[in-house]
Amino acid sequence: MSTQYDTIQAPYDQIRKSSIALIERANIEEAVAPFIKNARVLDLACGSAFYSYHFLKWGASKIVGVDISSAMIEEARAASEVPSNGANISFMVADCSKPVPYEGDPFDVVFGAWLLNYAPSGKDMVDMFRNVAVNLKDGGHFVAVTPPPTQDPAAFVEAERKARPIALGGSGGLFCNVTGVVEDGIAFHAHADTRHGEVDFDGYHLRKEVYEASAREGGLCGEVAWSVTTVPADFFKDRQGGASVEELDSYKVTPHFGMLLIAK
Repeated sequence: MSTQYDTIQAPYDQIRKSSIALIERANIEEAVAPFIKNARVLDLACGSAFYSYHFLKWGASKIVGVDISSAMIEEARAASEVPSNGANISFMVADCSKPVPYEGDPFDVVFGAWLLNYAPSGKDMVDMFRNVAVNLKDGGHFVAVTPPPTQDPAAFVEAERKARPIALGGSGGLFCNVTGVVEDGIAFHAHADTRHGEVDFDGYHLRKEVYEASAREGGLCGEVAWSVTTVPADFFKDRQGGASVEELDSYKVTPHFGMLLIAK
């Protein structure tokens, strides 16, 4: 995995305050609600702990956050939020694409927001799923935020650009372009301008069937459930994060993210 986030930590954190990031958080809270209470959670590609501390607020008892970016881990450790419920939280620098048991395993929940999109092929994604499987207890759950599930990733990127063009502000300020074709999907580049600087990073959007086959080969054999961006009704009233009604409406037709839930 790349350390490209080392140089964009501050502007990336600004992007995480946009409406679509807050909508994503609301979707994740709903997804993990059935099994977060007193759970031991492994947060892969945790970044600056955008979700790690929320898991504590939602009832988790232990969090281990892992990220390849030392800059992101420094920011995560410096966060001012101190657990008040007796829970514990720790962070470490490591490559989440390598299958390695982390201290505290097995975990009840393994979480990965925008992790699988750094796999350039199904083969590479299998290693990511193996890392999940080796750290997840039997009967535990893996929750991932991914590009929307589709068999035609290139067509999706084009649809998103039409649904949320530059004039509309993109998807929470982010704009994606297809930069190449790979065997299992496409390569893309994402860009955003923020008051703290520019955000640029590269990733991959592989076909839906590749995610599912890779999960099975990687050791996750339980039920697979997909969902896509759902905008809570209160966002249309409160406009959290500053999105226009037009942008919020666009997510009903053209989602920005997918969510993958798999039991081990």
